[in-house]
Amino acid sequence: MIKLLFVEDDEACAYAIQGGLEMLDLYEVRCAANGREALKIYDGFCPDVVVSDVQMPEMNGFELVRRIRENDPQVIIILATGLTSPKDLRNGYNAGIDEYIKKPFIAEELHYHIQAILKRTRNNSHVESIPENNTQHINMGRYVFDPENGTLTLNNRVTQKLTSREAQLLLLLYKNQNRMIPRMEILQHFWPGDDPVFSSRSLDVFISKLRKYLSEDQSVKIVNERGKGLRLLTDN
Repeated sequence: MIKLLFVEDDEACAYAIQGGLEMLDLYEVRCAANGREALKIYDGFCPDVVVSDVQMPEMNGFELVRRIRENDPQVIIILATGLTSPKDLRNGYNAGIDEYIKKPFIAEELHYHIQAILKRTRNNSHVESIPENNTQHINMGRYVFDPENGTLTLNNRVTQKLTSREAQLLLLLYKNQNRMIPRMEILQHFWPGDDPVFSSRSLDVFISKLRKYLSEDQSVKIVNERGKGLRLLTDN
């Protein structure tokens, strides 16, 4: 069973989504009406997935995500909102979400989003594989990347804890290092079926964050080949 925490101040919406997911016999769902209530439930429930509204009383979705990410970089977090401007996308991804889902939506649509994220997390089958003994610690210039735990280490110091989506994207770039990956291939892998404008903005935010995380070593660069794709350049 997938343990899911659904945070929504609209009681009717929360009831409908909870009921729809539980009918699939794949989810154990707990609901909270705001961020503060969600944090109290989170500690005892330990969910695999958090789905949260943005505009709520007492504590909004962005602040909730930041609080959760302080202690848990791996839990899957999805923001459910109608706010899709570049600024809103940036705020969400900077807070640490894995994905947006646009309101309104039904339980089945949310289920497909979650399954797609889980599939990508467990299996990056369309890119070149890495030998098993190299997946624990990957050298990127002076950085050491641990994709399983989602950490970047520099000079024996953990400099960044990555979200699951950030770790997946960096691993994809590494597996294809020094090779240009078509932008559309990345979008179809991480955001299949989504609005291409919406997903392209999301990708740009993720790339900006990864560049910042890797900025202390100039030998590691993520290059955007305009109109074509992305390339991770390393000296390894």
